[in-house]
Amino acid sequence: MIESLALPPVFRGSGTILRNSFKSKKKPSTASKPAVSPKQPRQTRSQSLFETGSILFACDLAAAPPDEDIYPHQYTEDPTVAWEMLKTKRPVKLVRPMKLDTPIRPDYVRFVCVACSHGNFIDPKTVPPGDVLIIAGDFTSCGLPKEIKAFNDNMGQLKHTYKVVIAGNHECTFDQNFMKGSHKDATQAKELALKQALQAALSSAKTSSPKSLLTNCIYLEDAEVELFGLKIYGTPWQPTFDNWAFNMPRGQNLLDKWNQIPVGVDVLVSHTPPLGHGDMLASGARTGCVELLNSVSKRIRPKYHVFGHIHEGYGCTTDGYTKFINCCMCNHNLQPTHDPVLFDIHLPTETKQHFIHQTKKAQKRGSIFKK
Repeated sequence: MIESLALPPVFRGSGTILRNSFKSKKKPSTASKPAVSPKQPRQTRSQSLFETGSILFACDLAAAPPDEDIYPHQYTEDPTVAWEMLKTKRPVKLVRPMKLDTPIRPDYVRFVCVACSHGNFIDPKTVPPGDVLIIAGDFTSCGLPKEIKAFNDNMGQLKHTYKVVIAGNHECTFDQNFMKGSHKDATQAKELALKQALQAALSSAKTSSPKSLLTNCIYLEDAEVELFGLKIYGTPWQPTFDNWAFNMPRGQNLLDKWNQIPVGVDVLVSHTPPLGHGDMLASGARTGCVELLNSVSKRIRPKYHVFGHIHEGYGCTTDGYTKFINCCMCNHNLQPTHDPVLFDIHLPTETKQHFIHQTKKAQKRGSIFKK
């Protein structure tokens, strides 16, 4: 069977690959002015719950300032240098994650966040309960059909009301541009071997649409879903390295993707971290996207930004407005040592109960996860 082949060491975690391959590039880039999405009125923030230090706060977040035009940073190709230039104007404060046994209050929506499980089983006996489970990409090693089916079965065992999933760079079969790329473009032997193995696996499984194998969750790819009246947007893209799935050159190309994210999103889910938050390798090099940071802090202004990709960056930070959550399950050695990360968003009890009731009706009809 092709799916049981011993695959090359390219299947190591993203943080490991970046740590071994990241090279500083200090040449500034030039780019034309992006097409910025039309300005939209900001919505008043709901009450959100989080911990700073050892104190639990419930605070009403102020309305965001008007959105601004975003341009590629001159040092977008060297995020470490870009961060040195920006860090004095971009506050980053560590935030203590919510305890896993924190009771779920009836007037709050509980989110449970996991990323970069890399095929590891998410145990229903140990994962905290909640209303919305978020999987921020890299739930497989390379997107083999058998991995996707196993993950989907895993999602079916979890009791969260909704499960929202995005792809990461390891879901290679989800990226048609990656799969359809000419073998002549595969400059490394490992990339060619990977594409050949994946194509053979898809043929063996008799499927041309691996995304369709996800029947127990809501899959988002540059798309939004509204749950409990809260807007959740998911996007899989990340800066290019090693020619993996959903790679995009830094600068204008990635900014064009971020410009698709609408203003008014409550929870942004991306695979890549923004610059300065959960993006630092053990070497001290920064790997986050500066255009994503500027888009989040200046225009999108979500309550929460959930991501993974950089295993060493696990943890929570805030800029005083948005809470940033790197929820990688695996450490840099691909060992599943990190706990899920929880957060709550306030919602009137009657509103939450209405959505739960509607969800149960949809589940009985078998239509809850239909696109």
